[in-house]
Amino acid sequence: MNFHSTNSFNNRKLLLKHEIIAAVCAVFMLIPFVNYAQTQSLARHETPYNLTLKSDGVVGKNGSNVITEEISETGATWLRLFFKDVNLGDQSTITITSKLDGATQVLTSKTLKDWNNSSAYFNGDAVTVTLSVAANDPSAKINISELSVGELDPTIKSQCGSNDDRVDSADDAIGRIVPIGCTGWIITNGKLVTAGHCVGSRAEIIEFNVPKSNPDRTIVHPGPEDQYPIGNFVSPYPNSPSQANDWAVFDGFANSQTGQTPIQGQGASYNVVQDAPGANITITGFGTDTGIDNQTQQIHTGPLSSTTNTFVRYRTDTTGGNSGSPIIDTATGNAVGVHAYGGCSGSGGSNSGERATIPAFWDAMGLGTPPPPPTDECSGDVSSFPYNESFEGSIGAWSQSSSDDINWTVNSGGTPSNGTGPSGAVDGTSYIYVEASGNGTGYPNKQAILNAPCLDFSGASSPTLSFQYHMTGNAVGALNVEARTNNTGNWVSIFNRSGDQGADWNAASVDLSAYAGNSSVQLRLNVVTSTSWQGDITIDDLSITNGTTPPPPACDSLDFNDFAITGFSNQDSAGNFSIGNGGASISMTDNTWKYIALNYNVTANTVIEFEFSSSSQGEIHGVGFEDDNSLTSTRYFKVHGSQNYGVTNFDNYAGGTTTYIIPVGNFYTGNMDRLVFINDNDAGSGNNSTFSNVKIYEGSCGQSATAESLIADLESTEAILGNEPEGIFNDVRIAPNPATNNFSIHLNPFVKKANATVFSILGQKQAEIKLQPGANTISAKNLSLGLGIYLIRIESDGESITQKLIIN
Repeated sequence: MNFHSTNSFNNRKLLLKHEIIAAVCAVFMLIPFVNYAQTQSLARHETPYNLTLKSDGVVGKNGSNVITEEISETGATWLRLFFKDVNLGDQSTITITSKLDGATQVLTSKTLKDWNNSSAYFNGDAVTVTLSVAANDPSAKINISELSVGELDPTIKSQCGSNDDRVDSADDAIGRIVPIGCTGWIITNGKLVTAGHCVGSRAEIIEFNVPKSNPDRTIVHPGPEDQYPIGNFVSPYPNSPSQANDWAVFDGFANSQTGQTPIQGQGASYNVVQDAPGANITITGFGTDTGIDNQTQQIHTGPLSSTTNTFVRYRTDTTGGNSGSPIIDTATGNAVGVHAYGGCSGSGGSNSGERATIPAFWDAMGLGTPPPPPTDECSGDVSSFPYNESFEGSIGAWSQSSSDDINWTVNSGGTPSNGTGPSGAVDGTSYIYVEASGNGTGYPNKQAILNAPCLDFSGASSPTLSFQYHMTGNAVGALNVEARTNNTGNWVSIFNRSGDQGADWNAASVDLSAYAGNSSVQLRLNVVTSTSWQGDITIDDLSITNGTTPPPPACDSLDFNDFAITGFSNQDSAGNFSIGNGGASISMTDNTWKYIALNYNVTANTVIEFEFSSSSQGEIHGVGFEDDNSLTSTRYFKVHGSQNYGVTNFDNYAGGTTTYIIPVGNFYTGNMDRLVFINDNDAGSGNNSTFSNVKIYEGSCGQSATAESLIADLESTEAILGNEPEGIFNDVRIAPNPATNNFSIHLNPFVKKANATVFSILGQKQAEIKLQPGANTISAKNLSLGLGIYLIRIESDGESITQKLIIN
C-alpha cells in the first residue's frame, strides 16, 4: 500500500522511524559494491528555546504594534525556527531576517500552516524576529519553541571511482531537500519526485538556485524566495522499506514570498518516460564534496550497466546527497527513473535507482498511459569476459520479450510435468526453462523469447558461447539461439536443436568469432513448443568467453610455501607467523598483518573458502583481497575479534575449527594483487589465528553447490560494516573537550611523528603543532586561540584525521 501523507510531517513517531532508517543508511554510506541509500543529512542539532512575542500595547500611527527580538547561537552556520502557540489572526505577520546576508521571510497564519509551524533556513548565527500585530488582532502572539542549529561537518563521503568527475551544474528543475540532505526534481505536471527514504521527516523543504557552500563545506541556503515547504507525498517506502519501493512523489506548497509553486517559480521540468535508456546515464544532484562544492548542484555522465523492469544500474559518479536525483537518459534528456543507491567504486559495482516503469510509481506521477515499450531490444553493456550466468534465483541481466506468447521461468529441482524436464540444475541450484503445459497456454506452437544483455565484443578476438541444455519428452519443440547486431536487422540462428535430445544434460559450444570486434551484439534464446505438454526445454550454466571455454574451477588449496609472507601496510607490529601442515596453513600470533602476492580478478562469482581456528581472541581476525599496501576496511571479512571493524557479516566464530565460505563477489569486484591475513591486537599480545586449506574459486568448487547457493542467497544482502577504525589514528582523542585553556592530544604508541593544523570554523589556518606519541599538552592561549569552535587536522605517515575542539 502506498503511504499518503496529508501534510503531517510533525508526527514524531514517523520522524523517529525515518531517522532510524536514515541512520542505518548512513552506516552503509561507507561500503562499496553494495547498495546503500545516498542521503546526506545536514550537520545540525536541535535545541529547545522559549521566546514569546506578543503585543506590548505600544501602538503606532497606523494602529499596528511591532515587537522585535534577536535570536543568536554562537558558532551556528545557519538557523531555522520552530513555532508553537501561534495566533496571528487575519492580518498579523511574523518576519525573520538573517543578520548575515539580510535574507527575509514574512509568514502569515496561512503560510505558517504550509510551513508546518517552521521557518526557512537563514545563513549565519543570528536572526531578528519581528511580530507585527495588526490593529484588529490585539491578542496576536507567537512562541519560538525550538531552534535547528547548523554545525560544521568535516566528513567527506566521496563514492564512485578513483577520480571524482562531477562538474558544476545549474539545472533549474532540480532542487536540494533539507534537512535530510537529498535531491528532488520537478516533472512536467508540476509534481516533484525524490527517493522514498528522503520523505517523512518533520518540516522538510526543497530549495532551488542553491549557492556555493563555504570553504569549510558548511552549506549556504538560498533566500526564502527559493525555499518551498514539502506538502503531501505518495510513497510505499515509509510503511514498507525496500529498494523496489524507494520512490516518492510529492507536492510543493506555494512560496511564502512570491506565492508561486516550484514549477511556476523555476519555469523548468523533466519529461519522464518508460523507454529503456541508451548507453549513457546522467545524474544531476546535490552530493557531498570538498570545499565550496559540498552539496551544491553537480552533474556527471557515465555508462549504463543494466536495466530491469524495476531498476536502472550505471557507472555514474554519485555521493551522499544524490538520493532522489533524476536518472537521465543522456541521449534524449528524458528522465527514466529516480536515483536512490550507491554501490560502485573504482574497481567495480554500480549505482542504481528505480525505473519509471514501476506501475505504482508511474501512477503516482500522474503522467497518463505510457506508450508501449520497445520490444526485443537489449539493454546494459557486458564488455568484460568471461561472462557467466547460471540463473540463480533470477534471470539476471536478461529480459523477457513482450512480443512472444509465454515467459521463461526460473526453477530448482524438477519441473512440474512428469516425463519431461531435468531432476535438478547442472550448475548451482536453479535453471531457466519453458513450461509447455496447458492446451492453448503452453502449447501448441507457443513462443518464448529471452533476450541477453547487450554484448560489447570490441575487445574480443574469438568470443565463444557455451551452455548446457536439457530437452526430453514425447513432444519437445525447437530451441534456437539467435544473434544480431545494433538492435536492428534480422535474427540469425547460430545454434538449434529440436525433438528429444535424451534424458541427460547436453553441452553446447557456439563460435561467435563472426561478431568479434562489434560493440553491440545481441543474443536471444528462442523456443517454440510442440503439440503437447511433455516438451519442457531447459538452459543452465551459460558463459561467454574470449577464446575456448575455460576448464572447470580448480579446488586446490593455497600452498603457503610457494609465497613470500610479507608484513602488510603499517599494521604489522611485533607479530610472528609460521607455516604448517606442509604449506596448507599459516598461523599468526600477537599483532600481525601478513599478505601474499596474488594477482586475481575478483568477479561477481569469486568465493574464498578456508578453515579458521583461534585459542586467544584479539581485536580483529580476518581475511581479504587488496590492490595496494594501504588499508581498505570494506574489503576485509572479519570472522572473530573484539573490534567492530571491516565486513562483519561472517563474524560468528565460537571456537574449534570452523569452515568459512565467503562469496567475495557479492561485496566487491576488481583486479587485486594480494591476499591479506589479519591477526590484529593493537592493545595487547597473545592472540592467535590459524588459516588452513585456503581455496579461491569461481562459483562452486567440485562436488558441492554450497558456495553457489550462498552467492544466490546473499545476492541482495547488504554488507554490515564495523564502525571502529583501524590504523595509527584509531584511538586518537582530545581531552578535555570543551577546554578553557589547556588540552591534550593523545596519540597511540604506533604514531612516530605527527603534525597538527588548527583551523577556524571558516577554514582559516590558526596554528601548526608538532606531536609525539602519547599525550601532547597544549595551551590555547599560547596558540592565540580565542573562544569558539576549531578543527584540528592531524597527519602522519600518509594518514589523517580531523577532530573538533571547543574553547569556552
